[in-house]
Formats: sequence, C-alpha cells, structure tokens
Amino acid sequence: MSESSTEAVMPDRRSSAAVFSDLECRECRPAGKRRRGGTSCRHTGPAGRVDQVALHNRRRANFPTTRVLVPASDTCLDLWYVDLDVSADAVRCFREWLSCDELAKAGRFRSDLHQARYIIGRAALRRVLADRLGCSPAAIRFSYGRNGKPTLEGGRGHVEFNLAHSGGDAVIALARDAAIGVDIELLRPIEDVESLARLVFSDVERRELEFASDPVSAFLNGWTRKEAYVKALGLGLTAPLTKITVSLSGKAALFSTGLTEQSVCNWCLLNVPHPRAVVALALGPRLDSARKT
Repeated sequence: MSESSTEAVMPDRRSSAAVFSDLECRECRPAGKRRRGGTSCRHTGPAGRVDQVALHNRRRANFPTTRVLVPASDTCLDLWYVDLDVSADAVRCFREWLSCDELAKAGRFRSDLHQARYIIGRAALRRVLADRLGCSPAAIRFSYGRNGKPTLEGGRGHVEFNLAHSGGDAVIALARDAAIGVDIELLRPIEDVESLARLVFSDVERRELEFASDPVSAFLNGWTRKEAYVKALGLGLTAPLTKITVSLSGKAALFSTGLTEQSVCNWCLLNVPHPRAVVALALGPRLDSARKT
C-alpha cells in the first residue's frame, strides 16, 4: 500500500458522543491497553528506513493527532483521522458550527448519508482549526482561491490545511507556512485499471503500471499522490493529471510536472499509514493567491 510499514489500528465505531476515532499503533501499545498523553515511536520500514511518528491524544478536542516529521526538514505535519459515520443526533449538534454557505452546500446532497458525512467533515475541520487558533469552531472564517481551495481568512496563524475523504473516513492535514495537500482512497477492488490509467497517468506511469505486481495498489498510490499535489497547488479536479509523473510504489516521489514552473525539488510527497486506505501528502512552498468570498 505504501512505503511506510507503520502498522496502525482504528478501533471499532463508537457511540454518537465520540465523533472522532482514535489512531493508535500496535508497536507502541499492547493489545487492550491505552497509552495516555503524547509519545514518540520509531518503526523500521520494509526497506530498512526508519520512520519517526509522534502520536498525540488531544483529549480536549476528543480526537487524535498524528505528527509526521518531514525528512530533511524542520516542518511538521499534523494529521487527524476522522470517522464520518455518526448518529443523527451528532450531525444535528455539529451542524451548528457550519456557515450558511456550508449548510447550503450540505442541503444540495441528495443522499442523507452524504449530507451527514459532509457536515461532520466540515465540523471536524473547524474543530481542528479552532483548537489550533484558540477560538470557537463557529468563529472560523474561510477565503477561497480561484479554483475553490479554502484557506483561513487573512492568512490567520499562517496555518495551511487540507481535508480529504473516502467513504466514511476522512483525513485533515495542517502545516505552518507551507502549501499542503492530502488525499485518501479506501482500499477496494477496481475494474479496468488500465482504462482509468489512460485518463490520468502519464506515459511513464502507464509503463510502470504494466509491470506492477499489484496494479490496483499501484494505481491508488499514483492517484492519491497526484491528487495531494494538485490540491496543494490549489488547482482543483480539472487539472490535467497526465502532465504529472509520480512514483507508483515504494517511496512517494514527484518526478515531473507540467502544471507549474516550480522545481519538483521544492516539493515533498509522503506516504501516510492507514489501516484500510492509501493516504498521500504533498508539501511545498506556500501559495498566497487566496481571495475572500
């Protein structure tokens, strides 16, 4: 699934009172015993590389933080894994944090399930940002770039963020003074991977896919890495993904891009461990192109 072999386990779904699932590591916690407070753990990947991840339990907000230390950098990325499937009572409670625009968008979903997941995802994002900025979730104000990427109004706190979801799982990423993008795709069977690859993969990537031992995992790796990068750029889903070339296995890497004049050396792609999904992060120079709406 990804280069990192850090093994994590998500506990079973909880009652409506606990909206956000915990992420813990079997290497650091014996079965049935919960570790309190922040810890640091070191895990060796299949290629012998050591990944250092700090696991924090932020009980005030009642959801977990996984801090990823970017290689050869002083930058830290904070991640939250969010359980989007909660009770109707919880959805009604958390919708009070949303703006009129967010509620209007939620109302356009035809499915009650998709509407509820959208509300919980936005509420979780507001809770994360409020915890970082020291304000109430309802007080968060967003600005939007030309292609709709949200940022904090006025660049508040120099915090960049991104939200992604797949099914009932979501991931929120925060970074300071850096462009950040995240994508998640649940592991699942995919029919006709080759046809999909022709739409979104470069020639180099399609050749790599032909020789992949697990084409579905290779496709999901490539897709999430491309999406994370495009989201960090703030280009939206209309960006021509065939102009980007990334690795499809092993260490996440950006090889070439025709979407920006920035060197690929300015960007870092990362794999993030998840028990049932492929998660990719992209980190690069901060973009100051947001407009208020």
